[in-house]
Amino acid sequence: DMVATLDRIRARGSHGVILKAPDLPEVVTACWQLRAAGIPVVTLVTDLPNSARIAYAGADNRAAGETAAYLIGEFLGTDGGKVLVTLSSGRFRGEEEREIGFRRVIRARYPAIGITEISEGHGTDAATGTLAAAALAADPAINAVYSIGGGNRAVLAAFDAAKRPVRVFVAHDLDADNRALLAARRIGFVLHHDLRTDARSAFRAIMSRATALPRTVPASLSSVEIVTP
Repeated sequence: DMVATLDRIRARGSHGVILKAPDLPEVVTACWQLRAAGIPVVTLVTDLPNSARIAYAGADNRAAGETAAYLIGEFLGTDGGKVLVTLSSGRFRGEEEREIGFRRVIRARYPAIGITEISEGHGTDAATGTLAAAALAADPAINAVYSIGGGNRAVLAAFDAAKRPVRVFVAHDLDADNRALLAARRIGFVLHHDLRTDARSAFRAIMSRATALPRTVPASLSSVEIVTP
């Protein structure tokens, strides 16, 4: 469906495309075809580095994952345990980068902490909750969460159903659900970056192709903020 949409945009023409998409060969090919048609593409939140995109607008996802590892590692300390890492899908490079950064720091600095990953819940409560419940049933050592892919209420419900405490929970994005969960002290930290900054970066990159602005757009990653209750 996404490739068909990009093909329609290419056929009718556009000043530019801002794209959040999985890193799949057919999507990358569609981006190259847009470039051949003179339509610039900017990737948003999650990158397609092998495509013809002119810029990426978003956070440094690997650094965000490293930050999550530090917060969880320092909180758990030498007691150890195991972190449930949730991804909406392994097809999004931004989520993959967060996980890579997280695993690197845990491995290097907190070797007593293990990791269990669940994926393909697509951020929905039903699918994510089912995956989380299965992971908890299979591993009694899980006592922390790094939620990359969302579905946080369902993950917490799975812990409640298993009568398992969550020692520390790190999530992404300060949306309405996470605001409420922070206020209720159900999650401890939210890693947030300013989408307005991403929007400015994306449109500046597109405008640089149509105006007298410099054509080489410098990388301007939005900073990651740590939000607490």
